[in-house]
Amino acid sequence: MSSDTAENLPLVAIVTPVYNGAAFLRETMECVQAQDYPNLVHVVLDNSSTDGTAEIIEAFQGAKVPIVTARNPEVYPLYKNWNAAYDLVPDEAKYTRLLCADDKMTSDCTSRMVEIAEQDPDILLVGTNIYKNDDPVPFLWPPNETVMEGEEVVRRFFKNEMGFFAVHMLMRKDVSEWRTPIYDDAYVGADFEAVLAILKRGKFGMVHDHLGWVRIHDASETAKTIVKKNTHFIDWLKTLHIHGRDVLSPKEFEQVSRRYERHYLRRTMRWRKEHGEESSQPHIKALEQTRGPITTGDYVGVFYDWLLIKLGVRKYWSGWPN
Repeated sequence: MSSDTAENLPLVAIVTPVYNGAAFLRETMECVQAQDYPNLVHVVLDNSSTDGTAEIIEAFQGAKVPIVTARNPEVYPLYKNWNAAYDLVPDEAKYTRLLCADDKMTSDCTSRMVEIAEQDPDILLVGTNIYKNDDPVPFLWPPNETVMEGEEVVRRFFKNEMGFFAVHMLMRKDVSEWRTPIYDDAYVGADFEAVLAILKRGKFGMVHDHLGWVRIHDASETAKTIVKKNTHFIDWLKTLHIHGRDVLSPKEFEQVSRRYERHYLRRTMRWRKEHGEESSQPHIKALEQTRGPITTGDYVGVFYDWLLIKLGVRKYWSGWPN
């Protein structure tokens, strides 16, 4: 794609919502400036930060890749801020690409994603393999496939046969015409729920190389929610019941939901033992809202399931969440 000029390539808006991101923001913005794709704009929304975020953004004004920036009048909740950032994307952009303020990507990431996206007008999202800090994340994507029907991706996701990372994705901008807002704050993991909802209406493209990095650190949202509170278990259960029925047969849905509920309840029992009753309550509530009251028989069933796994009769839940 290096031989193409900016005029005949679609505009891509890289979107970075940021709150007190001074520790990593400069490196994130530098990797946008280093992209070899020539038709870019970088949208950066400052969520009323109180550290050096504003000064870092200002330092990039006039850089090679144009900056579109604004500052919220007050601190918005996480996904309200993300949605507000998407509202700043220029109308002429064909694609958007979320890049969190503590993440980074290779210089050819955008060009390689666009190259796949342009192959088929039905492709709504393009993902890539990533590193979490410096460790590669196994997504188990079929090595000989680059484009797949979105419903099949969602089906394999729920069957723990395939994964993806929601924030390192190129998205068709016109998705926002029917998915408004993009991120539903009813979910702690609204980014991955949005991917599932979008993929049910189109195709998914995949770059097999590792083109992105996710940083997990004490101040990251992942560390504060998923790592400490295990909120991804609740989101996975909710999305299974909302999106899973659309892509799984009734038999598959029953098998996946029962297997996941046993795994989830077993983990909840472990959290209660290790951290006390309070740590398990949101998870018990989530389970009971979707499958009814938890009985003594359910706990017996969890023990029996654990015993069969130990004996090698059943497989352990090996996918995400774990």
